[in-house]
Amino acid sequence: MDFSKIEETREENKTDEENLVFHYSREERLKHAPQIVQDYYSGKFGAYKGGLLKSLVNTRANRLLFVTIIFTFGIILFVRYFGPEKKSGTLNKVDVNLSAFSYEDSVYASVKIHEAGKKIKSDFEGGVPVYATFSAHDKEGTTVSEEKVTGKYEGNELFLRTTFQDYDIIKIDAVCSMGDSLLKLDCPIEKR
Repeated sequence: MDFSKIEETREENKTDEENLVFHYSREERLKHAPQIVQDYYSGKFGAYKGGLLKSLVNTRANRLLFVTIIFTFGIILFVRYFGPEKKSGTLNKVDVNLSAFSYEDSVYASVKIHEAGKKIKSDFEGGVPVYATFSAHDKEGTTVSEEKVTGKYEGNELFLRTTFQDYDIIKIDAVCSMGDSLLKLDCPIEKR
């Protein structure tokens, strides 16, 4: 590398920063700006009057995004209403599971209410009544039999159980309530 053409900087060549003066002119800067920027600073710029639907389908990218959102929302609704059975859920911040199986000529159904967490266990110290209504359904979806079971939940694990005579039962529903909460669970019958 050739350093012969590089000048050496000396103290006498440096300019005093106090002598530098900067000038700023908004008009000079805006003279070369795009028309939309000039309109904005002059006050001629109006608000967009397209509306919500027009802005959603205004450009090709917006149309694609809008169709994608609608398609995703449709899939979520389809899975929610036609998806798998709901075997578990929460009731007053406590996990609840439904299980059912057939053995010989009977169907055994059980709702398991799990132990409450440490933070909410004190809410159940005096005991809270729990109600479960079991419904047995056949192949056509008609209700064959119905049983109501009650219990007292004190924060520890609790089982509510019932038995049905097997009349081609394929599905069990349970509507559980504890305090002011209500939960509907359903599950198919397991063959044993």
